[in-house]
Amino acid sequence: MLKGLIVLLFFQLCGETLVALLHSPIPGPVAGMLLLWLALALKGGPSKDVDDISHGLIQYLSLFFLPAGVGLFFLPDSIQRYWPAVLAAMVAGTFISMLFSGWLMKRLSGKHSSGSA
Repeated sequence: MLKGLIVLLFFQLCGETLVALLHSPIPGPVAGMLLLWLALALKGGPSKDVDDISHGLIQYLSLFFLPAGVGLFFLPDSIQRYWPAVLAAMVAGTFISMLFSGWLMKRLSGKHSSGSA
């Protein structure tokens, strides 16, 4: 698993470096993820090490969002007055993301329903 973690961290470092060199507005981890995707697409898939560590990380993905979620409660008063707008954006964004993800999964799996009941 250590080899897989090193590969993931290497691509994150590459993304951070690329963003710093190009002064890109894209976050470094996102650029690293795109580089990793490109490398995996060219290679034909992940190695066993990368596959193992990625499954392990995905299993605990919700824990990675916990610090950011807790940080929302300690925003300055000038920002806290926008809670209704933030909440509406989160609910709408989640709903749209779920709809798009479902549509994309159906589309990519090749299993289209005929529409008849």
